[in-house]
Amino acid sequence: MARQHRTFTLSELKPSQRYDILSGLVVPRPIGFVSTLSEKGIPNLAPFSYFMVGGIRPPSLMFCPVLNMDGQPKDSLKNVEKTSEFVVNLVTRQMSEGMNAASYPYPEGEDEWDASGFTMLKSQVVKPPRVAESPVQFECRLFQALRHGDGPSASAYVVGEVLVAHVDPSLIDEHGALTGRFEPIARLGGKAYLDLADGNVFELARPNRPAGSSLD
Repeated sequence: MARQHRTFTLSELKPSQRYDILSGLVVPRPIGFVSTLSEKGIPNLAPFSYFMVGGIRPPSLMFCPVLNMDGQPKDSLKNVEKTSEFVVNLVTRQMSEGMNAASYPYPEGEDEWDASGFTMLKSQVVKPPRVAESPVQFECRLFQALRHGDGPSASAYVVGEVLVAHVDPSLIDEHGALTGRFEPIARLGGKAYLDLADGNVFELARPNRPAGSSLD
C-alpha cells in the first residue's frame, strides 16, 4: 500500500516553516564550528549545522551561513570572503555549552572566544586559530562562496579546500586510518542534538547573551 504524504510547496510557506521542515527532517547533521579572522585580525567563532563534506579531489568541506535580518552577511561569511581562510573544528558533548554560547548574534567585532571559554591554538598554514579543545580541526582555504537568494536569511554556500587536518591520536594512526570511534554531537530539529557517544538526544536552547560557559 502506498504511503500517504502531506505535501508542501515551500515557496508558499513562511521562512520559519521552511526552516522547520528542512532542519527537522534532514538529520542528523554534523556541526562545523568555524573560526575566522577579519581583515584587521579580529577573531570570530561560530557554529554551523548546515555543514558537510564537499569532496576528496580536492578534499573539501562546505558550510552554509545565512544573511542577517538586514540581508547582510554575518561575520563568518564576511571574513572568509575577505581573507579566503577558515578553520572547521568538530564538536563533542563536552564542548556543547561553549559552542552554544558562541552561537549568540554578537555585534560585529565582539569576541565569541571569550564567551565560549575555548582556547585559541595557532594553525599551521592559515591565520585563523584552531579550537584547542576540539579533537578534529581542518584548516581550509576558500574555493568559492556562492550566494543563493537575497534578503533576510538568504544563503551562502562556502566551499573550502582542506589543506591540513589535525586529529587526536586516539582516533587515527600515522597512516590516516581510523583506529578509534569518533563520537561528536550532531544537530537535529528544534532544540535537539544527538550525542553519538551514547546515542542520547539532548536539548540546548538558543542562548541569551551568555556570561560564560561550562568550560569556564
